Amino acid sequence: MKWIKQHKKISIAIGILLALILIGVIVGTGGDEEEAAVEEETAVIEKRTLMQSISATGTFVASEEEQISSTATGTEALQVAVKVGDRVSAGDVIAILDQEELGRDLADARESLQTAKDSAQRSRDSAQRGLDQAVTDRDEALADVDEQIAEAYEDWQAAEKDHADSAAALAEAQQVLAALPGISDPSYVQASERVTTLTRQTESDRRQADRLKKAYQDAAAQRDNRIRQIWDSYNDQEDSYRDTIDNTEDAGETQQERVDDLQEQYDDAIVRAPVGGLITAVNLQVGDTYNGGTIAVVDNVDSFDVTTEIDEYDINNIREGQEVVIRTNATGDDELQGVVTEVAPMATGSVDGGTLSSGSLGGLDFGSLLGDGSGSIMNSGSDDVTFTVRIHVTTNDERVRIGMTAKLSIIEQKNEDVLSVPYNAVLSDDDDATFYINKITGKNEDGTYKTKKIRVEKGIESDYYTEIMNADVKEGDEVLLPKVEGGNSLEEMINNSGSMGGV
Repeated sequence: MKWIKQHKKISIAIGILLALILIGVIVGTGGDEEEAAVEEETAVIEKRTLMQSISATGTFVASEEEQISSTATGTEALQVAVKVGDRVSAGDVIAILDQEELGRDLADARESLQTAKDSAQRSRDSAQRGLDQAVTDRDEALADVDEQIAEAYEDWQAAEKDHADSAAALAEAQQVLAALPGISDPSYVQASERVTTLTRQTESDRRQADRLKKAYQDAAAQRDNRIRQIWDSYNDQEDSYRDTIDNTEDAGETQQERVDDLQEQYDDAIVRAPVGGLITAVNLQVGDTYNGGTIAVVDNVDSFDVTTEIDEYDINNIREGQEVVIRTNATGDDELQGVVTEVAPMATGSVDGGTLSSGSLGGLDFGSLLGDGSGSIMNSGSDDVTFTVRIHVTTNDERVRIGMTAKLSIIEQKNEDVLSVPYNAVLSDDDDATFYINKITGKNEDGTYKTKKIRVEKGIESDYYTEIMNADVKEGDEVLLPKVEGGNSLEEMINNSGSMGGV
């Protein structure tokens, strides 16, 4: 339809010419009969709802389609519970696959999983015990640090007291010795020996006190290092505990994945319908080994979509949300409503863009006119790409079936209650820049119509009607149509062909 849309006026002219040829042939068969007089044709300016649309042909498909498969591959089909044409509800059994080997594998996998979990738990328990002991050791060692310093201080102070006592005793002994008259005194030797003994004791106590003082000072000086060592030892144990926890955190994960996978396969061996609908394909038979792929296809036939291919000339005028009028052979004159839901962002096919294969222009069937049924009037030999458009059917009609052909009018623009005339009533001057109609103002004596040339502006154009915008005309006014010699007028042909372009 691309060529037609680009050359609409020429297309109408071609249609008129072909109609005249056909009419001429029919009239010519009348022999020597006098040619019938041609009456002037008129049309009334009426208010209509005009729709400018893109015509296309599509196919009804289910709005939802589920391809049913299973993860239980490599298994034998024990039962196939459906056939094409069956209706199913969500949860119904589609097929049953052999679960026996899967059951054995699942039991082995569960045992392996439990073994991995038990081993990991033992490691965690051991690590916990080690950490608990490290906490006890840390607390005891921290308490011992200050306790040992305190004991060292007490030992030092006790040694200082011993030294003070021995020093006092020495001083007293020296006084006693000094008070004796001399060596001649019988007590002198004894007193002298005591001084000597106490002197050695005092010196020994001094050395002991100095040693214990240094031990205390060393203990106090090493306190921070000792505490740091205690915490380092504890932290090492805590790190070891955390490493064990981290290392066992994923313990059994591989085995669990194996169990989950086998469990899913085991459950999937009973293949069920995920949604309700009509079974449109079954690809499995009893005894087959299922190795993956689609087992069956279920379509939701309570809701339909239409898919169509739109050429590149029209695709930029298609957008989501546009209204669509749908007709089918099954529903006759009843029109279904739809809405565009998807427009492919990339080309999905190609057509011979030079051939007018959709079959009609202005309501005329070119295939019928040319007698070959082809409906083709030209072929440029060029290819146009097409884009897939999906339309959701909003009208429920139980007569619709999957695969039926849909005749589509995708509404580009819709103007309601506007003044309109048949397309061919609007004429143009030689420059094709201004338009006019021949408004009927009365009749001449010979019965022909008097007309007045009225300038008009064209609004929306449907397939067969044109909106006119002018203050000098009103609803009910009549206009003169161009003459079509012999037989029916083009207006009658248009009316007889039916129109979705104007209501």
